[in-house]
Amino acid sequence: MKFQINKAVFLIAVLCFFFNLGCAGIAGHHALLPVLNNPADYLQEVIRKSQSVNDVSGYAKLKISAPGHASTSRNIFFVKRPDRIRVETLGFLSRPALFFTANGMNINLYAVANNALYTGATTAENFARIIGMRLELQEIVLSFLGQPPLADCIQQSLSCGQDNDQYLFTLACEGRKQMIWIDPADMRISRYRLFEGRNPVYEYAFSQYQKIDSRFFPLKIEIYHYTYKTAITLDFESLSFDTLSDERFSINPPQGANCFGIEELGALH
Repeated sequence: MKFQINKAVFLIAVLCFFFNLGCAGIAGHHALLPVLNNPADYLQEVIRKSQSVNDVSGYAKLKISAPGHASTSRNIFFVKRPDRIRVETLGFLSRPALFFTANGMNINLYAVANNALYTGATTAENFARIIGMRLELQEIVLSFLGQPPLADCIQQSLSCGQDNDQYLFTLACEGRKQMIWIDPADMRISRYRLFEGRNPVYEYAFSQYQKIDSRFFPLKIEIYHYTYKTAITLDFESLSFDTLSDERFSINPPQGANCFGIEELGALH
């Protein structure tokens, strides 16, 4: 299966020409990790591994916790890089109760109970109406693909240290700071945090890695948005990395469905 390497990998590779840094830090009560003579190369390889999945589908439990609201659902999902997603939320007797699709242009949400189709543009504001936090479509797609939404930047500084028993990489550029925790045992990303200025924006946690079809993949992904105090947890129950056709992401509501703009879902969280 082919994989795509985004700009972040290229930019990190460029850093290799400008940085010849060792990687060491304060271990506290943990043993010191081996010094990385070329941290940029190490980080590049870890990111390359995290980007090896282009298509994923399966069953997942989705939990959303926001101020004054909490929900848990079981879902069938289909995700295709770079910008296609379909989620079927299961209801009574595991029958689909909600159908959700999105691509680079449009969002569609069909509610079976009242035969209502909600449509709108693919924007972070419209996603906030559904999940309670402003995320771009690519950020949501990457979550299901098991990787953090690394921000691109032309000129960035790279530093590396040790946090407990993991490597901690920091990428800083133009008022943004990205922190990436890597488990050295298997070179997998365990946490990611984005700052705008001094303020944290959101944090991702990746855990319960298992080998599936020759790939290591996190079975649990947690996202916390500091601004909206909203948490999303994805618990994967089954996974497939088979290639998905574009037809899989279409939505065909029955004739006579009531059509609304997605803003009818209510005010932004």
